[in-house]
Amino acid sequence: MALEDVEAACTQANGLISSSPDSLKGLVDLMRGLKARLGDLQSNLKPIAARNIASILNSVDSSSQAKLGKVVYASLIHAGMNDNKKVVRDAALEALDRGTNIADIDGGGVNPKAMEPLIAGFVSESEESEFKVSTSVWA
Repeated sequence: MALEDVEAACTQANGLISSSPDSLKGLVDLMRGLKARLGDLQSNLKPIAARNIASILNSVDSSSQAKLGKVVYASLIHAGMNDNKKVVRDAALEALDRGTNIADIDGGGVNPKAMEPLIAGFVSESEESEFKVSTSVWA
């Protein structure tokens, strides 16, 4: 299966995926494909897709992580908030955690460059979510 092939390739890369301009376009296309699997009717594919997203985001440099995150953060947030299967919600939240942290090989910690697209994804999803937050609480 293609998702398992991606997972095997990420494992073989040992946390080091090139995000040069030549390879970034391919990574964006791959992330779009994985993003589509987050909404797949076969619910067993969703956590695999989320794990693959996490592996890729945690294996590129911080700038590329933020660029690739723009593609998938909102979908991960949506899965984390709305999927009816706990395993999918947990995988999506783990992907968000790993996908916003700098790779351990680069020192680890939160990636400040990834925060803007993460917050933008959160705002987008919370506006569309069934779980609305009352703005009067914040006033």
